[in-house]
Amino acid sequence: MLLLAIKMLIGKRSAFIGVIFGIFLATLLISQQSAIFLGLISRSYRTVTDISAPNLWIIDPATESDDRVRSVPSGYLDVIRSVPGMKWASPINITMVPLVTETNIFEMCQLYGVDDATLIGAPNVMLQGQVEDLRREGGIIVDTYSAHGALAKKMADGTVIPLKLGDELEINHHRAVVVGICKITQGFYPQPIIFCSNEEFFHFTSIPRERYSFIVAKTCEGVDIPHIQQMINSRTKLDALTREEFKKKIVDSFLKTGILINFGLSVALGVIIGFSIAGQIFYSMTVANLTYYALIKAVGGTRKMILQMITLQAVLVGIIGFCLGTAATILWGFAIEDTTLAFMFPWQLLLFCAFIIFTICLSTAILSVRKVINADPKTLMGT
Repeated sequence: MLLLAIKMLIGKRSAFIGVIFGIFLATLLISQQSAIFLGLISRSYRTVTDISAPNLWIIDPATESDDRVRSVPSGYLDVIRSVPGMKWASPINITMVPLVTETNIFEMCQLYGVDDATLIGAPNVMLQGQVEDLRREGGIIVDTYSAHGALAKKMADGTVIPLKLGDELEINHHRAVVVGICKITQGFYPQPIIFCSNEEFFHFTSIPRERYSFIVAKTCEGVDIPHIQQMINSRTKLDALTREEFKKKIVDSFLKTGILINFGLSVALGVIIGFSIAGQIFYSMTVANLTYYALIKAVGGTRKMILQMITLQAVLVGIIGFCLGTAATILWGFAIEDTTLAFMFPWQLLLFCAFIIFTICLSTAILSVRKVINADPKTLMGT
């Protein structure tokens, strides 16, 4: 009987393809929009992810993310370093400043200032140059996406020449020299990301030296981190957060923008497409086969047998449509790799999409089963 169910399914080729296409569209929309959303979320806490050395971030309680920062007094740095169990602590600064290239391209860039002595907070992946060159006068490191994109030289004939070592930029009316090209996680906003030493940071900006954006710290092995956090909070009136706590705070701030609602509506649209297209076509196909199901019931077919037949049909089209939609999403993710577009497809998202798609398929199967079971074989067969 299960083989008969498959033959009934593929026998109506147009309906069979239509159901698969509906599941494919629903899967593609749900998985793609969810992957874009997760990609944007991961970019919101890019700073915490890329700066992996510290396990504590000490911030002002009003700070929400790396673009909504209330600075902390520099005097707290020594206080944090004196806390028992603290291995080291370093300042990191961040601000937005205007930038002009040699070809008069104007951009607002995100400027990071890292500790001059330890260079903690500098990029981990260098494509050109060395991190130590940040100690040179006016030395900056530029992210590769900006070096090949927004800050690249665009010639009259359309040729694009990427930014290279030794090129000069004007940052807030001060001369800067490119000493390195790095690869980092792209930010949520498309502006260039530039690194320099704290000494040059204060030279490029008008921010007073008595203020830091963040203080990052590393505790000694085996210490009670919550206890150290409590001591820092009581001594400084700041918030000492672990990496995960700071990431959560950034994500919570990010979600307040309403972006979750926008992408949630896209996922809901995918569910609607699944029910309206795939569900309707599958239901109509079942109705068209009512005579065959009536014959099966007339010769002794049980409800359980019919339930198995229709469920098999629904699961089969669901698997095919889901695999095609997921494959299309993953291929699209590979196609936009190393571009400015956000994309993140963890295994949890795969399970989430599979749950939604098979919920759609099983719900459609239940509606179809009810139609078949409630049908009178004598009426359908004309006896």
